[in-house]
Amino acid sequence: MDSSLAFDPLLAPWLIAGLVGLGLLVAMLTGGARLRSFIPRALAALVVGIALMNPQKVTEERESLPDVALVIVDKTESANIGKRNEAISNAASELTTTLAARDGLEIVTVSIDPSDKGTQITPTLLEGLANLPRDRIAGVFVVTDGQIHDVPDDPEKLMPEGVPFHALIAGDATARDRRMSAINAPRFGLVDETVDFEIQVDDPGFEGEQALIQVRLNGKEQATFNVAIGEKVTIPVKVERRGSNTVELIAQGVDGELTYVNNIFVQDMSGIRDRLRVLLITGEPHSGGRAWRNLLKSDPSVDLVQFSILRPPGKSVGAKNSEMSLIQFPTRQLFEDNVDEFDMIIFDQYRRRNILSPYYFQNIARYVSNGGALLVAAGPPFSEPVSVYRSPLSAVLPVRPKGTLTEGAYRPLLSEKGQRHPITSEFSGQEAERWGQWYRAVDADVLSGDVLMSTEDDNPLLVLDEVGKGRVAMLLSDQAWLWARGVDGGGPYNEMFRRLAHWLMGEPDLEAERLSAKIVNGRMEITRNTLSDAEQNVRVTGPDGKTQALKLTRTTPGVYVGEIAAPAEGTYRVQSGDIQTIAAAGALNPTEFSELVPTQDKLAPLVTATNGHSRLIGEDAPNLPSLRDVKAGAKTSGADWAGVVRHERYDVTASKREPFAPILLFFALAALMLAWAWRAEGQ
Repeated sequence: MDSSLAFDPLLAPWLIAGLVGLGLLVAMLTGGARLRSFIPRALAALVVGIALMNPQKVTEERESLPDVALVIVDKTESANIGKRNEAISNAASELTTTLAARDGLEIVTVSIDPSDKGTQITPTLLEGLANLPRDRIAGVFVVTDGQIHDVPDDPEKLMPEGVPFHALIAGDATARDRRMSAINAPRFGLVDETVDFEIQVDDPGFEGEQALIQVRLNGKEQATFNVAIGEKVTIPVKVERRGSNTVELIAQGVDGELTYVNNIFVQDMSGIRDRLRVLLITGEPHSGGRAWRNLLKSDPSVDLVQFSILRPPGKSVGAKNSEMSLIQFPTRQLFEDNVDEFDMIIFDQYRRRNILSPYYFQNIARYVSNGGALLVAAGPPFSEPVSVYRSPLSAVLPVRPKGTLTEGAYRPLLSEKGQRHPITSEFSGQEAERWGQWYRAVDADVLSGDVLMSTEDDNPLLVLDEVGKGRVAMLLSDQAWLWARGVDGGGPYNEMFRRLAHWLMGEPDLEAERLSAKIVNGRMEITRNTLSDAEQNVRVTGPDGKTQALKLTRTTPGVYVGEIAAPAEGTYRVQSGDIQTIAAAGALNPTEFSELVPTQDKLAPLVTATNGHSRLIGEDAPNLPSLRDVKAGAKTSGADWAGVVRHERYDVTASKREPFAPILLFFALAALMLAWAWRAEGQ
């Protein structure tokens, strides 16, 4: 029960003020000469004014409203490092228990959830404050590791005026954390060219020491470098292939680190071929020669160099050799000086003559072993004594001619591997059954590689092989051009042989042995494509370095799939034999793990702007500040205490008014004051 005084004026307040003022003026004029007369006259005017204001005694029944404290708990990935999660949970529990024990105080707890943009406190803070009564907020307490990534430049605008922001920082601030960061990371690069990554390895307290950097490209180690900690360095990386290239820069970990998660920087870089240089050598005129030329020239990214041998050197035509060609055949420049500059070499219907020496064939074999691409489109010359197989080139060819030909109509068929290989699998099924017929094939024994197409008699037609770092394809028929002309319904000439050319030049999407992974809603989906029927298993390494094994399930011939939980944000590495891939939950290089040592610096602007309290509370027993109730507008923090603002708000549940005194009493007092004045004047 609370009482107070209120007024219910009988006249307009301005009119009452005017009457009182007039009364005071009259008192001054009539009694100004004698003070004893003026005072009672003035008091009489004031009493009449009070009477006209009609004073009321107000009696209220009030219900106190509790103040509300907002507690924010960090539940992001960085808050789970080491013992931090336990320390934050214990501190939050003890804090809420202590706050709840205070009379007239409610606690609202919210959490900062993981985000691919790092630890975002602003949305949580604004949402939490929006749900609280603005005039009863006692304070905001955040329990975190301090690694906040979205504190604005003007933090005071986040908080209501007079509400303190208290930060309790959990974790070991003296812990060691070596981390890798990229200052410049190219997203594109020309194939076979070098791009520069500018990086920096930070390890606070160990500046100047050396750190070993491992460079991995598409899962394979490329080089290692020793760099100075704290200094910017440039790491050259050679773009290996067209399309996606995964670059991993890994700083060697040290004992006692918080985690190895941020020791690695991963970049998905796109390899672009400036121009594809193709050398096409046609050994003799034939109907399919123009089909190869048209196919290659239809690709605007291809620079084609073609030489067609129209006349054997020994054939007499009554003219000098210099008069039989526009230019002299530049054999030495092509096959000795510049052979490595081509992305692919094609021999079409070529037979050995005195144009290319065995030394040049040996150069081409070396070119393939070092990463070049070779396509041999064989016809009858391949089965003859002048075959290119009877040269040093045989060292890289996957087939050996039998010396015979098979002639007669047949329909090319996809082998079992051909139905799985990305070059030809797209054409399997009913489409392959409608292919046009061919009429000749070179008989050969397969020495190595994979047969994708064969005749109806199971003789090889299209054979692929990998030799050293390079690739070779053998087409054992000179009839493929019939598809380009639409004979007997034709076939997928342009698309199939374009895909073949891109496979030869290392197109990742056309690899027969492929491994892919993607993460959706915390689950990793893994797909393994292979030409083998053997059981397929993968090893998954998470962002924390822990490894799990997973057996894949066969869904269709050559396709194996599996699924595994991937709850943590960061980069996962998946390996199957010699093949690796990566998948990212969130960003490839999460902001969340960019810095992990607990710090008060990130939240300091917000704490300072609101006169809050900040402290490190450790990892073991939480070292919480004492709490002190303070009035609104008073100091809200000290060296060892954090203030809880008490606003003393209430609701009125019942109210009663009654006159402060009878109105006649006021007029009686006024009359008494006037009598006093008259008496004073009479003396």
